[in-house]
Amino acid sequence: GLIYAKLVEVSKTDAKLFKKQKIETPVLVLAETSTQAILKSIEMEKAANTIEYVNANINTLKYIVIFQFDTAFKVFSDRKYQECIPMLENVVKISQIAGDKEIYMKSKACLSLSYDAIGQKDKAVELYRNLVKEKTTEESIYINLFIANKKEKEIEKATNVLKAGVKNIPSSYTLLGLLTGAYVEAGNIEEADKCIVTLKSIADTISQNKSTILVIIANSLRDANKIDDAIAMYNQSLSIDPSQNEALSTQTNANFGLGALYFNMAVDQLDKAANLPVGEESDKEYNRLMEDSKVKFSQSIPYFEKVLAKKPNDIATLNQLKIIYSRLQMTEKYKEISAKLESLRTK
Repeated sequence: GLIYAKLVEVSKTDAKLFKKQKIETPVLVLAETSTQAILKSIEMEKAANTIEYVNANINTLKYIVIFQFDTAFKVFSDRKYQECIPMLENVVKISQIAGDKEIYMKSKACLSLSYDAIGQKDKAVELYRNLVKEKTTEESIYINLFIANKKEKEIEKATNVLKAGVKNIPSSYTLLGLLTGAYVEAGNIEEADKCIVTLKSIADTISQNKSTILVIIANSLRDANKIDDAIAMYNQSLSIDPSQNEALSTQTNANFGLGALYFNMAVDQLDKAANLPVGEESDKEYNRLMEDSKVKFSQSIPYFEKVLAKKPNDIATLNQLKIIYSRLQMTEKYKEISAKLESLRTK
């Protein structure tokens, strides 16, 4: 085990010396040979009830498993998920024996994401749950399990996942923002407000990504129908980062948030108009609501156009504008957006 581990080490630290050895066996095979020999040594010592080689065995395993993880992670990063799964499964097993908690958690997280990527959702969710119980600090695990639970309409479980994530990664404003939204959706405004206070305190103590946190807060306020507060928060984000260069995604772009806010207000007016009873007074109110919806749709356009100026192929923004142009009977604009969406679908 030690000899093969040394060969692996030399292959990484002294390429010229390794080449002189004229070893044709792939380094991954050398690493696995070392691992199997060390495992056999551990097994023999356990049977003999001795501890002479314990430290050497464990330290060797730790070295080899780091090499194996680095190799598997490269395959994972190249999105060759099917190929990296058996590699990661092996790393999970060996890192647990070696007592390397960091490699164990990282490899297990990559394994869960790999299963998710190839469509084996059940295996992915099972691993996500285990990782949450083991207090993973990988943000994406909590997000994916939250989405999976929500898809199954297990709302309480979904919320609890986010609560665990916020507890285990206190600095994650993304998870805190999702938890705020979950509380708003459940009508628990009191807890949502507590989350918003925490988000504001995070925003007050950082400079990088401050504008993004303000948008996350604004989105929650918008969804809670606190429109004036939401607009103020979006504008505060824009005052810090006018071009929204810090926005991590469309959903954390203040311009998209403001566009969505006015868009939603326009749709609300349309819904109110559609539910009016028949009558002369209702006709007047109907016309007022319809006109107001047009104004709100018009207000949203410049914000969505600012998003497109930076991300011309953003599907969410293009779809919103397509609806708006249709409602406002802006025929040429509608045709232009429709053609753009069609070209993106056929790529």
